[in-house]
Amino acid sequence: MTDYFVDVYPHRTILDQDKKPYYGIPKVRCQFVPLKYRNLRGHWQYRLRPKPAICEKPNCVKPKWQTLQHNGPLFPADYERLPADVQFYYDNCPIELTEQAEEVATFYAKLMKTAFVQLKDFNQNFFNEFRSCLSEEQRRYITCFGLCNFKDISRYLESRPEYEKLRLAKERKHSYCYVDGERRRISQIRISRPGLRCPRHGISKTMGLIRPRVLPEDVVINCGEDEAPPEPPCGHLWSQVVHDRSVRWVYSWYDIGTGSTQYAYPCNDSCRRSRPPRREHLDTARRLQQHLRQIRREYQNLQYSDSWLVRQRSVALYCIDTLAMSCDAEELPSEITVCGLCVQNIKLYPRLGVQRNVLQLLAGSRESKQREYRRISIQPEVFYNLNVFICGKQPDELVFEELTSQKVNEHLDYLMDGLTSNIFRICNASRMLEERLIRIPLKATLHHELMAYNRALKDIHLFCGVRHRRVDPLPALKRPCRLPWHRAAEQRSLRSIRLQTKPLVEATIYYLDPRITIAWCMRRNIPLNSIYTSYAIRKKLLWATQSTSRYYSF
Repeated sequence: MTDYFVDVYPHRTILDQDKKPYYGIPKVRCQFVPLKYRNLRGHWQYRLRPKPAICEKPNCVKPKWQTLQHNGPLFPADYERLPADVQFYYDNCPIELTEQAEEVATFYAKLMKTAFVQLKDFNQNFFNEFRSCLSEEQRRYITCFGLCNFKDISRYLESRPEYEKLRLAKERKHSYCYVDGERRRISQIRISRPGLRCPRHGISKTMGLIRPRVLPEDVVINCGEDEAPPEPPCGHLWSQVVHDRSVRWVYSWYDIGTGSTQYAYPCNDSCRRSRPPRREHLDTARRLQQHLRQIRREYQNLQYSDSWLVRQRSVALYCIDTLAMSCDAEELPSEITVCGLCVQNIKLYPRLGVQRNVLQLLAGSRESKQREYRRISIQPEVFYNLNVFICGKQPDELVFEELTSQKVNEHLDYLMDGLTSNIFRICNASRMLEERLIRIPLKATLHHELMAYNRALKDIHLFCGVRHRRVDPLPALKRPCRLPWHRAAEQRSLRSIRLQTKPLVEATIYYLDPRITIAWCMRRNIPLNSIYTSYAIRKKLLWATQSTSRYYSF
């Protein structure tokens, strides 16, 4: 019995038809509420709901990826000996150095035109390191730093066009990795080349010391179990190859200079939401329209369910569909998700102005000074259920304590293959854009068409609740000037509209089907660069431009 919740929402009967309809939360007598849902005061709003058993698994960590494949780090080229006519001089006498000492001498020769060579501590630390690489006979002879001459080596290094430059094709090979089949750029592909330690700010005690070369034997590789590990350079082996899904880094190495471990991570490409969705996601969103009416009817009927889990799941589906909320925890910490929704993130108002049953979503903690919020009018049934879910809970407790992202994703996949909360968002946003574009008059000018398109993107931006990209308010719609001497002002107005279009497109491109915009531009004879002003976005949407006709409909 602890798994079920007795519905206390009073259904209307024939005798209640002549009565005035109620708003907000109905008043219910306590005798209709089971005893296990009441507390000592006996009021249903202060009931004690059954607490689910929480299985604590301290070692259970959510995997960050399923498949990981990369080509490993990019090591600097091996040292090449100097020509015979380029030598190091001590007291105006040429000295034949060993390979190790000659490489250390080139480290100092590269910095001859910097301010570090004027520092006494820098020169003293380097000279001690340099003498440790010399032979015993040379160490007895070379005792004064002032008699050392590196100018011949410095002139040779400057004459070389590009010292130790790697090929572009080889660099591109190591620049990307594949996380769950998705191509990502790696944050740090190059292993730092050996040299002398130069502090960026101020003076350091370690300046002038040698930063040793990092070998493949010092690098730990992290990759998938089913993928072959990257091949190490010829004649070397990796320190270790691990398959740790609980971390995001692809390889790591220990830096002797800083005394810490350095990690290379896959980049997010300035947030994943700044990139357009995949074509298969767009096709799944188009297919969702055929099942959307049935899915909505199902979760609306289950809002009266006796099961506590089913009732919370139906309200969560309403939030995903109508409020465009996400199910999984996004990379943005300020994003409000369904499974991470706490009591402190919502406020309910039975009446707020002319609106009734208003839900206010608050992003951020209660201690933060700036808390962004959205206010939406919701259905009375959802408003009632949210009141039931939050009453008696602490501010940091979850609203949907019975739900996890895995349970919601499994139920979404049960409703339709490939259905996720992001697919819901793409479907609703694309339908909204298509409906707004149809309303634009056929005889509208380019000025009015771009303004109407911007206002449609602004509404979609507010619907999706995209808070990571702030967009300035749109200017008022003005009648374009037709006089010849006002054409310059009209061109400036169009230029300002295009500047406003760019951030709107970048903020909403992850939730929209680009083929809707491309087909609309074809029908209205609007240049595509007026909408997608960024060349990078047009390059990513090249497949949509080539496969879309003017009769395309979402």
